[in-house]
Amino acid sequence: MWEAIAANAVVLGILGFLFKSIFSHWLDKDVSKFKLKIEEDAKKTIASYQSELEKERIRLQISYGGIFEKQANAILELFTLSVEFEKQVQRSTHTAGNKSEEYEKFINCWQNLIGFYEKHKILLPESIEEIFEKFSNGTFWSVEEYRRTEQRIFGQNITNEQLDKQFLKQDKALAVLDQLPALKKELTSKLRSLVGVH
Repeated sequence: MWEAIAANAVVLGILGFLFKSIFSHWLDKDVSKFKLKIEEDAKKTIASYQSELEKERIRLQISYGGIFEKQANAILELFTLSVEFEKQVQRSTHTAGNKSEEYEKFINCWQNLIGFYEKHKILLPESIEEIFEKFSNGTFWSVEEYRRTEQRIFGQNITNEQLDKQFLKQDKALAVLDQLPALKKELTSKLRSLVGVH
């Protein structure tokens, strides 16, 4: 009888082990299938989001592409006008007489620069706006002051003290005009950044 119980116990142990092994194998298979399904679902979801993001990126690129082009053109044109204006400032500050041809060209360049800026201000970055407004407020009067001072120096006999005062006024006027290179540098930097050239 003990032998029959022992034999049954061994058979039950073997059956239990086999059942446990089969159950574990079946469970592992189900867990693996479940993991694969979750991974596949996650990949599909991510692919779907990436596809939607790419569509949105392309749509925005098409929508705003024209604005970026306009902005680049505005910066480029403002730079061109600034270069021409700088040349004209040099010519007009060293030409005597209020009615000189160079001074009239200076007035035209200044008006073109200010007019263009006002029309395209909305497209320009804030850093350009700050520099331009500081510069534009004093430039016209600086050239005017420089020319008036030059006329006083060469137009009459003045003392050394008066001469020093006149030269000091000219130096102040030139200091305002020295902001032009800073404007050109900022315009260059922004345009390079916009078109992806660093």
